Amino acid sequence: MQRTNEKLIAVIGATGRQGSSVVRALQTSSQFKVRALTRNPDKHRELAYEVVKADLNLPETLKAAFEGAHGVFLVTNFWEQGTDERKEATTAVRAAKDAGVKHFVWSTLPDVEAISTASSMFPTLPARPKLIG
Repeated sequence: MQRTNEKLIAVIGATGRQGSSVVRALQTSSQFKVRALTRNPDKHRELAYEVVKADLNLPETLKAAFEGAHGVFLVTNFWEQGTDERKEATTAVRAAKDAGVKHFVWSTLPDVEAISTASSMFPTLPARPKLIG
């Protein structure tokens, strides 16, 4: 049965540990419909109310993925070889803005170089606050 009174939240990274936890948490609430975004929707049809193809490396897939969404939750796959996390996050933010998304949450970490005297062993971490800030 289609539910029409809840706000739609699109979850990027819905098949991973963090993203799937967000999907489950939102589903337990009667306040939200969940659209799970994945590169392989046919493989994960059971994940959520809707399962839609989306790939951060293919910006054209994000338009349909974010259409009608009130909010977006993004977790990037920074550990995947060759991932440009900053580019992916920028792509998602721009697509969400174009789609009229009201709330955007990017699960990330603080600027580790700003809160530590040592340089980061994770090269993607220092770039995250620069994108947001």
